[in-house]
Order: sequence, then structure tokens, then C-alpha cells
Amino acid sequence: MKRARLYQPPMVTNPTKSQTNSWNISLTGIFILFVLYQTIGQNATFLWKTQELDLFVFNRRYFMDTMEGIGGLSVYLGSFLTQFFYIPWLGSLIYLALLLLVSYLTAKAFNLKGLNFPLAFVPSLVLLLTMTELGYMIYVLKINGFVFVTLIGVIGLLLSIILFQKIKPIRFQVIFIIAWLLVTFPVFGAYTLFGGLLMVFMTLKRGVQEKNNQLLIPALTGLSGIVLIPVFYYLLVYHQTFFGKLFFTLLPGFNTKSELLLWLPFVLMALFFILAILWKPVKESKKQTFIQKSLPVVVFLSALVIAYTFSYRDENFKTELAMQSASENEDWHEVLRIARKHKDEPTRLIVMHTNLALYKLGLAGDNLFKYKNGNKPINTPGNIVPIQIAGKFFYYQYGHLNYCYRWCMEEMVEYKMNANNLKYFILSATLNKEMAVAQKYNDVLKATLFYKSWAEAHQPYIDDPERAIKEPALLNILRLNAFEDVLDGDHSMLESFLLNHAAHSRGGNPELIELSILSNLQIKDSELFWPRFFVYVRTQPRIPVHFQEAALLFHYLQSKPGAEQLPLDSQVIRRFQQFLQLSEKYTNQPKELIRHFFFNQFGDTYWYYFFFTDLQLKKKRGSESY
Repeated sequence: MKRARLYQPPMVTNPTKSQTNSWNISLTGIFILFVLYQTIGQNATFLWKTQELDLFVFNRRYFMDTMEGIGGLSVYLGSFLTQFFYIPWLGSLIYLALLLLVSYLTAKAFNLKGLNFPLAFVPSLVLLLTMTELGYMIYVLKINGFVFVTLIGVIGLLLSIILFQKIKPIRFQVIFIIAWLLVTFPVFGAYTLFGGLLMVFMTLKRGVQEKNNQLLIPALTGLSGIVLIPVFYYLLVYHQTFFGKLFFTLLPGFNTKSELLLWLPFVLMALFFILAILWKPVKESKKQTFIQKSLPVVVFLSALVIAYTFSYRDENFKTELAMQSASENEDWHEVLRIARKHKDEPTRLIVMHTNLALYKLGLAGDNLFKYKNGNKPINTPGNIVPIQIAGKFFYYQYGHLNYCYRWCMEEMVEYKMNANNLKYFILSATLNKEMAVAQKYNDVLKATLFYKSWAEAHQPYIDDPERAIKEPALLNILRLNAFEDVLDGDHSMLESFLLNHAAHSRGGNPELIELSILSNLQIKDSELFWPRFFVYVRTQPRIPVHFQEAALLFHYLQSKPGAEQLPLDSQVIRRFQQFLQLSEKYTNQPKELIRHFFFNQFGDTYWYYFFFTDLQLKKKRGSESY
């Protein structure tokens, strides 16, 4: 009798490798989702602002000007790629593709296969952090195309390692190191020098392993080249380079003590490359311990956590960016929607955007003090002030065209041209009837990819200056420009200057009178309030609620003849009496203890603002400091 043959499943060839590949595909998917989350998911408006603070122009002169500095080609390519952040999802996909390229080159350069493959994502994750950690620092970066310049530099660095590994004869290694440093330093700057240093480490490691002293020759040659070749270019080619930054070209200028943490991704990337060269990856085998097998995944997850933890996250910053985007499109209703949605204590810039939107919509007199007020400091390690962030915009919107033009010029000198600067150059010059200047900068924007349509839309106002009067948005700016200069300068204090200038302005059209009253309410100046208020009452059919509230309060604090006859609403008068009763109840109580009682009943009134909002916004006329 024949024995029944037991069923045998088909043999699985190398199941470990199959499982490893599946695991690596899953980690790649996690990496892709994480990059998309950190870019288009969390920082879409930041990406848009990044390209607005940059500029790429399709002409020969721009190319030649960019190539005058060390790393010019990297900057040129970086700015070219940065412009696609104008459409955040498109720019994010391009950015992701380059990060995947960096991971591929990392795996190839350091032979990261199988279980070691997750390590290939570490440089890409820390490169992602170089962008997501910036926050407000984006306003003071002096490297055009910085987000992509770091990527391009690392790609060049990895290519040098891959090519160098293919060269075995010592004399050819010497030739390659010198040739690579000489040819690519003008392209990659500091990244070329670090690539040369990695080649030195690779040579020294090989020398120790092979006990070959002759390998000291390419190592010493590389070290000499790292020092001498930049000096050669400094003396004979690039005459505009500052020697102190010669060996750090294309690296960000994080110089102050508070900015040191921003160097974290660059330090981590340098350590990774050095360790990847000095420590040979463990080959896959059945004898590997669990720790050896899981270590690459642990490092990958650790890099993921670091990239997330040290990324800049600030609700006020995100709100400011969203408000800037809506305000520059003059979508004032969207600005107010964002303000109502905001939960945190606002910065002054958020308050300024909200107040401007209310004024533009004619709602400020009734709603100015119904929105959240605050003075939360800007959360940034660098010394950045509001005028650097949005000075040009607010000066333009409030009709201070000369100040707008001035800050455009100062920022262009300090940080070079960018799309945001050029727009306000054109607008202020056009309304000031400086058509040659407006045409000059408009021609620059016409040579861009995404701002060409904006430039073409504004060309008719340059061709026919009188046409601006027929455009409501431009006419509103011109009407606010009909003022006399009453202060001696802004002293870089944006909000204080705007409020005090408007508060001290005398007479003018209805828009200026209303703005003057609103400004006096905010700086709490009753003496300046009354003359403008009486003019407003005589010329307007209705008195806004906040104006009535201020009149009642100022008259109560210091009697004003004629105030008794003002046509005030009975409801406003009744609420003021209730406010006085509550004030008597809590007489001599500390302000902090009773603030919430008043906020619950009168948080939407000028009275609450006057007594419980402490902002240093007032400036005496003609004084030199705030």
C-alpha cells in the first residue's frame, strides 16, 4: 500500500528579502506622506510667501547678475524652482521629488540596501527641517531660493562621493579632488568644500584599512584644496565676496545666540555623512541581532520625530500669513473671517490686519473693539520687527506712498529684489506719478512666470495715470494720501507711526476724518478726539457706536461743552450707566482681578478697551522716540 504524500507548499525563495522590500516600500510611503503633510498640509501659505519674497526673471541680465556671486548657478536654479510655490501643491510635489532624489543618491553613495535602506531618508528629513524650522526668519534670509539651494547643494555633495568612490588609483584621486573643488566651488559653495572633506575622510579610512601611507597624498591634497581654492577664487574671480563668509557661502546667516538652534539640521546632516563614511553598514545575515536589524528603522523614525518636533509651529504666524494673502488680494471679508476664527492672543500685526479690514469695509466705527485685541510678541529667535514683515503693505493701504516706496528701496538694498517689493514699488510709483520708475519695475515683473499677468493688468495705469481715479481701490488710496505730514518720521515703529500720524492730522476728506477719530480712540487721546468728532457729527448722517461710547466716556472723565446735546442712542447711554455702576462696585480693586467681570459684559465696547487694554501706542507730536 502506497503511503499518501503530504502536501508541501511551494518553496519561498529568500522570504527575508521580500519582507524587507515590502517594509522599505511602506517606509517610503510614510516619508512621502510626511513631506506632503509638512509642506502642502501645514505650510501652504508659508510656501506661497516664500516665493513672493523671492524672484526669478526670464532674461539674460538676471542670469548674469546671479552668476556674479559664488554659488550663483545654485541660486539661479533655486529661485527657478521656488517660483512654483506660487501654486503650493505644485511646488510641494517638485520639492518632494528632489527629496526622493536625495534619498536615492544617499542610498547609492553609502550602499544602503535592504534593512539599511531606511537610513537613506535621514538627509532628506533634515533637509525638510531646514525649511519648516524657519518661521518668521523667511523675511530676513539673504539667500535667494534658499529652500531649494540647500537641496541642490546636497545633491552636488552626494554626486561627488558617488564619483569619487569609483576612482581607485591614487594619482587619479588627487586629480579628481582638485578638479572637483576647482570646478564646482563656484556652483555649490560650502557644499563643495564639505564634499571635499568627506572625500578626505574616505581616503583616510581606506588608508587605515589597507595600511597604505600613500593614501595620505590625496587626503592632504584635498585639505589643501579646501583651503586654497576658495582663496584663489576670492583673489582672482569673485571680487564682491566678503572674506569672512568665503567658506560658508550658500549657508544661512544664523549668527546670534538665539538663532543657534536653527543650525540643528545642518549639524545633523554633517554628522550623518561623516558617520556613514566611517561606520560601515552591517551586512544582512541570519546572525544579525534584533537591535542590528531594527536600528535603521529606529534612526529613520527618530529623524522623523526630530523633523516634526523642531519644525516651527505658531498659530499667530499662520494667521498672519493667511491675513497677508487675503489682504493683498483686498479680500477684506476673508480677513475678518480669519480674525473671528483665530483663538490665540493675537500679535499686533493680526490686530492691524483686522482693523484695516474693518476700516476698508466701513465697519470700524461699530466693530473695531468687538474683535480680539492683544499684543503677543512675535515668536522668533531673530530680531524681526513688524515693519520688516508688512511695513510696505500697511503704508500703501493707509496712503503713505512715500514711506511705502522708501521701505521698498531699503529692503531691496538689504535683501535684493523680490516679487512683493516690486509690486509695491510699482503701485506707489504709479500713484505718485513717477511713471519711469513704475515702468522699469513693471517690466521686470512682466519677465516672470506667475506675476506677468499682474504686471500686464497694471500696465494701463502706467500708460494713463488718470485711469487710477476710475479704479475704486486705487482711488481709495489716493484719498488717504491727501494729508499733511505731521510727524518727523516712523523710526521703524509701524503701528505707532500710522496711528499717531492719522490722529494728529487735521481736517481733510471724510475718509481721513474717520481714520483720525479711529486712531485717537486707539491711542486714547480725548483732546484730539473732540475736534474731529464734532466735524464728523455735522457732516455724517449717523454716529457709529464706538464713537458714541468714546464721547460718553471722555465727557464723563472731563466735561466737554456741547457734548450734552449730541444725538446719542439710548441703548448706548443705558449700557454706559451699567458700566459706571459696575465700576463703582469694584472701585480700588486690582485690574487683573476684575478684568473678566468687565469683559463678560462690556468686552465689545470702547470702555473696556480704554481701561483694560494697555498698549504703548501714543506719541507726542514731534517727539523723537516712542
